[in-house]
Amino acid sequence: MQPTAIIIAIISGLASALLFAGIVLQSSSAVSLALAAPIPIAIASLGWGSTAGFVSAAVATAAIYAIAQSVPSALTLLASMALPTAVAGHLVGLARPLADDAPRPLGAANAAPPLDWYPLSRVLMAITLMAIGSCIFLGWYLGFDPEDFIPAVVDALRQSGGAMDTATDDERRAIAQLIIGLVPFVQPAVLAISLIVGLYLGAAIVRVSGRLPRPKDDIPTSAQLPQISLVIFAVAAGAAFAGGTIGLLGDVLLGGFAAAFTLVGLAALHRRTRGRQGRFLVLFSSYAALILLSFPIVLFLAMGIYETWRRPEDPAPTGRN
Repeated sequence: MQPTAIIIAIISGLASALLFAGIVLQSSSAVSLALAAPIPIAIASLGWGSTAGFVSAAVATAAIYAIAQSVPSALTLLASMALPTAVAGHLVGLARPLADDAPRPLGAANAAPPLDWYPLSRVLMAITLMAIGSCIFLGWYLGFDPEDFIPAVVDALRQSGGAMDTATDDERRAIAQLIIGLVPFVQPAVLAISLIVGLYLGAAIVRVSGRLPRPKDDIPTSAQLPQISLVIFAVAAGAAFAGGTIGLLGDVLLGGFAAAFTLVGLAALHRRTRGRQGRFLVLFSSYAALILLSFPIVLFLAMGIYETWRRPEDPAPTGRN
């Protein structure tokens, strides 16, 4: 590992820790900044090698421990963002030479053999599983119990004003139970999307600098999941109705894979609207509906599930820019 890569890894780790530190210090802008914590680690991993990515993750974890003097805070960053991003960056950088009989461009007979890059579908699957695994680990390590959070949420609702001023304690408790019940589903979904977007933005930044060895992927074509994800999703849906610990595990699995399927559905929309009139209007309206109304997520979730069932084979990992 060259000295430049070590310096970049340290700087990236410190930057990631500073972005995440808002949650530890309970800053009002903590969440938005913390969601960007994977980006510096992705930049180090994709631009300066996998080792730099793992060193950056270790530096970020150590820096959070130094800031907060808290092992749970350091483990939260390591398990939720730092380590998954370093692993994802390593997977994106994996490649192997194509077979000797693979077609090559004219005039490239003596050139280095073209590379077969690790498929994006498997990267997406790995990120989804890591997001789910980190939520399960942190829930176990931190001792997540929905009943323990209900009084705090009820107090927050009581102090929020507005319609909650006239609500009874039973009504506030019912709302608190609903909010807390959504946490096991929403948390892995948000984490999976944060990791994927962070990796994408990190790759875009490194590509501008010319340090990204991987060719630009045709994401609308390559973004899909292996069909085994459909089985996992179905089992998780059944487990979610079991209640108790099994129900919580089912919710976590559902949330992570729901986010991944939704992204696959959005990628399918991009692919299907290529070359068509009004494409910009369709895409703009779809994203605006997702942001403002939320419920169209169900449509893209269904589209992602259909695409995964319909397209069992991984497409070529690279292609159109």
